[in-house]
Amino acid sequence: MHNHIIKIKGISKSFHTNSGSTELFNGVNINFCSSTSYALIGESGVGKSTLLHIASGLEKPSSGEVFFGEKSFWSLKASDQSLLRLNETAIIFQQYNLIPCLNVRENIEFQSRINNKYDREYVSDIIRDLQLSKLLEEWPENLSGGEQQRVAIARALAAQPKILFADEPTGSLDEKNSELVLDMLLNINKKYNTVLVMVTHSLSIASKLEVCLELKSKKIG
Repeated sequence: MHNHIIKIKGISKSFHTNSGSTELFNGVNINFCSSTSYALIGESGVGKSTLLHIASGLEKPSSGEVFFGEKSFWSLKASDQSLLRLNETAIIFQQYNLIPCLNVRENIEFQSRINNKYDREYVSDIIRDLQLSKLLEEWPENLSGGEQQRVAIARALAAQPKILFADEPTGSLDEKNSELVLDMLLNINKKYNTVLVMVTHSLSIASKLEVCLELKSKKIG
């Protein structure tokens, strides 16, 4: 029996501008369980990335609650929220979010050094599998989009999270590297009983994950 690691209860999100209010979604309920992979799909602009950010604790919902285990995330102190995100989660951002003043090796090791989960052999395996060995001393500005994406993936995996959030992790990769990355994410998901939540536009990728959640008409179907 899988444990519910994250529970989303009655989540709604609206944005307010000078021209009025826009509601992305309302009354969304999802349970994310250990050792399970989830694909979050939907048309562009429906709020997939926003929902991912809310589930990961990066963005506050307009209403509703997010539970990590039995802890109501937004009821925690800001310092406890940061510690929970650091120790329990990792995110593969769509825009990579590499640290420009750190080289590739330092970027990959960054979160794992802070959360005390750094494992030299494990990180070396990730670097080898993602074909980053020749780029370790390079700076982010010198990398292609696909290379930056692989570094961002390596950084997230090196942190050994219980919950891995991935926002279009194969978006800048060719077909060969996309398959490599997807296989890695799914293998780690099963080997370490993690939660994998992935936003994707690709129905072929979504079909390889265990649960497909479609955000449509402001609801999850």
